Amino acid sequence: MAAAQLDIRRMTIIRHTIYVLVAAAVIVPYLLEVPLPFRPSSSSRKLFDVIEQLEPGSHELLSFDYAPDAETELYPMSMALLRHCFKKDLIPVVMTHWPDGVGMCKKACEEATAESQQLWGKETVSGKDFAFLGFKPGGGDLLFNMGENFKGAFPKDYYDQPTADMAALKGVDSLRDIDLAIDLAAGATVRMWIAYGSDRFDFPLGVGATAVIAPKLYHFLQSKQLVGFLGGLRGAADYEIMLDYDELFETPGVATRGMQAQSVTHVLLIILIVAANARFIANRLGGRQEV
Repeated sequence: MAAAQLDIRRMTIIRHTIYVLVAAAVIVPYLLEVPLPFRPSSSSRKLFDVIEQLEPGSHELLSFDYAPDAETELYPMSMALLRHCFKKDLIPVVMTHWPDGVGMCKKACEEATAESQQLWGKETVSGKDFAFLGFKPGGGDLLFNMGENFKGAFPKDYYDQPTADMAALKGVDSLRDIDLAIDLAAGATVRMWIAYGSDRFDFPLGVGATAVIAPKLYHFLQSKQLVGFLGGLRGAADYEIMLDYDELFETPGVATRGMQAQSVTHVLLIILIVAANARFIANRLGGRQEV
């Protein structure tokens, strides 16, 4: 009985020690800079290069199709893409298919416009330098309407400004007039954008997705239905590196710091798994019984 209690106590101490180690692996990289350099993936590079090739004044449609629960992965992507647009004098057109994604859109637009003034001295004005269309229901039907009559689908933007003569939407009468669309997705909207958007109206489409759904979307990149792809927090960190975020702000980006914490935690878990298996094998070889 005493031996059993001792084993339970020992296992409890080990379990609590592991909890503390994992917590430290997550927290320490946010407090101290842990240099863990990595190269952007080829799929992230493809999307970045497509945007780099756009001419100033080109229209980039950004659909923020996610809610606050996916903010950790997709909000850094949203900010990185908006920064890239304003840096290159592109015109981002922001919308969402998710009613609870409106807050994310509004927050990103306001933060990116403030940064644009701070970093490049560019005053970005809604309706002139970018358009924030907000949310409208409809899904695939909405995309079809946007393809037939873009401004008819969104007669007013989020701020109740008429879109008919909006400077930011000059020359955009259909989805065919969009130079690039990017769906930042936490759900099934990517397939909708492909089936009812890019395949039907022939515009280039890129995607940023959470790590959970990313593996199901790579075949669209291989079939060239997507021009580029950002997957999970790693995709957001890739984009921050390609934008030279640390040079702009003299500190690593949110996604880059998150990747540092994630990488340290993964290394710790690998060490713990190897140690546990080594202990198991040593006990077996010594003829001792595992508890």
